Amino acid sequence: MSKPNVGHSNFGGSDWLLPLVLLPLYFAVWGKFGQKFAAAAGLSVATGVACWFVALLQQPAGTDLRAAEIPFCWSLFLLFPLFCPLGLPLWIIPPLLVLAYLISITSFGGFRRHFFNPIAVAVVLMLAGYGYTASLSASKPILPEGAGYRAWSAGVPPARPLWFYYAAVSTDKLLAASMSADLPAMPGSVYTLLILILALVMALFFGRGRAWLFTLLLAVPGFTAIAAKSGLVAFSPLHPLLLGLGPALMLVAVVDYHSLPARNSEQIVYGLVFSALLLVFSVRSVNPLAPVYALLLMQVLSPLLCDLLLRQKGGVR
Repeated sequence: MSKPNVGHSNFGGSDWLLPLVLLPLYFAVWGKFGQKFAAAAGLSVATGVACWFVALLQQPAGTDLRAAEIPFCWSLFLLFPLFCPLGLPLWIIPPLLVLAYLISITSFGGFRRHFFNPIAVAVVLMLAGYGYTASLSASKPILPEGAGYRAWSAGVPPARPLWFYYAAVSTDKLLAASMSADLPAMPGSVYTLLILILALVMALFFGRGRAWLFTLLLAVPGFTAIAAKSGLVAFSPLHPLLLGLGPALMLVAVVDYHSLPARNSEQIVYGLVFSALLLVFSVRSVNPLAPVYALLLMQVLSPLLCDLLLRQKGGVR
């Protein structure tokens, strides 16, 4: 894992790029999901500002750190709205995010020392509290052609797994579907092509989890092709890369690169594990947020596999 760096600014080039890209993306999602998504996104960011201000007040009087250098995980508050269902009560967002920050960041010694991805922890806590209700299965209902309008439902669970509808998209229309936002979706599974491009930019130009992301770009289609030949799935290898929550999870992991290993060989192992788990939790799951479990299980299982499969330098991990 990455080590804390004294004097390291939280606002490097990639940190400025993320909100600049997310702002128009959130406006587009707002147009599809309505005002409650805008309220959830605003409340999430406001909670982050309040937590950062508390962290600022906790700094010792003689500290040399500037405000921008205080270790703080902004990605939790910026990216959580991608996984926020419309049926989730707004009042639960602030305590949920604060609890996720305390568990995933503070309990491990602070930002850049943490092990688990904080956004995945927040989503799992949300599922633990509201997973038994229909509110977390919010999706756009399928309307007949020529209905003349589009509606979004916050409380009706999908009758079938969302991948049933994703698999019906033909390969030649896959790129258009990834940018149309006409399929049943969570906020983080619309405009998936844009989200995937943002993850690639973060990895290529800012060196965040490059080996991990490139492994996914190869392994996810590869595992999907193997599953298709075995008769387990009935869609193209590119479907999991462009539809569903896969691109959003890739962005989440690349942005929070501190919870990924530094060595390329270990990132490859992490990527292979996540690629397999992503298919398991995506294809036949009724819960559209189930792929988040793949990210957490990757962080639990992959270190064990790395210790078994990879030779560590000097015999020490």
